[in-house]
This record gives sequence, C-alpha cells and structure tokens, in this order.
Amino acid sequence: MSKIDAGVIFDLVIVCNGGDLNPLSLPDSLKVLSIRVFNRENTGWNLGAWDFGWRAAGPYSYFLFLQDDCYIKSDGWIADFEFRIEHDFGIGLLGEEIMWDEMTWSFIRKATDRDLGPIAWPKNEQMHPIDTYQELLVKRGIPPGDVGTHLPSVILFTSRKILEEVGGFPLIGTSYREAVACEIGISRLIASRGYRITRVKGEGSSFRLIGHVEWSNSHRAWLRVRRSIKKMLFPFSRRR
Repeated sequence: MSKIDAGVIFDLVIVCNGGDLNPLSLPDSLKVLSIRVFNRENTGWNLGAWDFGWRAAGPYSYFLFLQDDCYIKSDGWIADFEFRIEHDFGIGLLGEEIMWDEMTWSFIRKATDRDLGPIAWPKNEQMHPIDTYQELLVKRGIPPGDVGTHLPSVILFTSRKILEEVGGFPLIGTSYREAVACEIGISRLIASRGYRITRVKGEGSSFRLIGHVEWSNSHRAWLRVRRSIKKMLFPFSRRR
C-alpha cells in the first residue's frame, strides 16, 4: 500500500477478530501508514469485522473492505473504485469478481450438482446448500430475488450512504453456511434496493487492481486439477 499509488489520500484501519484476547501488535516498519487497529471478539467472520470497522472508523464517504490475504497490483487501486461508483449511475457495490452472474437459483443448484457431484450436498445436511442460502436470506429479511448474483467477500467497495441505507452488513450466524449466506446477502440486499452490483473493471476483468492469494490463477489451476482427480476417483469409490 505504501509502494503503489492509490490515486487518492486514504486512511487505513485493521479490524482484528480475536483481538480482545490476543491483541494485534504491528511492527514499527508499518508506522508509516498510520494504521489504526481495532481489536474485537472473533465473531461474524470477515463481514463481522467489516461491519464493526465502518461503524467505528469515522465519517468517511467511501469504504474499501479487504481480506488480509489481499495484495495490491496496480496504481489507482482506490481511485478507480471511487471513479466508477461516482460516475456510473446506480452502482451500489463493487468488487474484483462476481459470482453466479445473472444465473437463476434453479440453474445454480443444477450446475452445482453437475459440477461437484455428491460433494455438492453433504449427507449430514438435511437441505441442499443452495436452498439453505435462500432460506437464510428470507429469514434475515433479504429478498433472494430470481438470481443469485453476488460479489465474493474478499474485496468490496461501497459508500457510507449505501451502508446506512441497508443497515450495514447482514450478519446471519456463526456457521459456514450462515457465513456464505451473509456474503450473498450483502449483494442481494443492496440489489433489492435497486442498485447494481458489478466488477470495478467490468466484464471479464477480475482482480486487475487488487489480488487475493486464493483467487490467483495458480490457485485456480490447482483447484481444477483437484476437482478432476475427485471426478476420476469417485466412480472407483462407489464400487467398493
């Protein structure tokens, strides 16, 4: 962040989940960034930390939320987010990747079953995960809508106006499924208010400004290999 030009002046806040018990201590080398650290209980996953952060940070107009595994790739890594949301009318949430883009829930379920096979619906879960997500959204008062389009909660950018309008991040629960529903929920909640959600650089341009270690090309290639191996092994395992 100190080496790559953000394009605008910014302040940096770190929210440390679990910092109430094990407070985060930063090295002297990072003091140049004038970082504020908020230590809190380990609840709500990263969206819980982000919801705490924007409320505690102060009266800023915009917020760029990053997971700690993110890394900066390009100049203008904040300015480009601001420019897009200010000049492309109707945008409420920006990210570096988009999931299930304009895909109906019924298609998402069928595609998930086709691509993941038996691991798509674990035997210890009574309800299909895609159905679970929709049900959790409804219980939280979030309209799922016809499509499941959402931005992954690794890199998100929005305004204070939007956050105040929707009441912040919809914290749903502590389990993994509830965390995923929360990730989907902030996108569907903002979309339900008539705003658009999209990539900062547009269609087909993921992770141009900011990267993430688990969304890198090498990591994706490894996941594809792992899925291929599982597909090859599964027929043999069924015969045993």
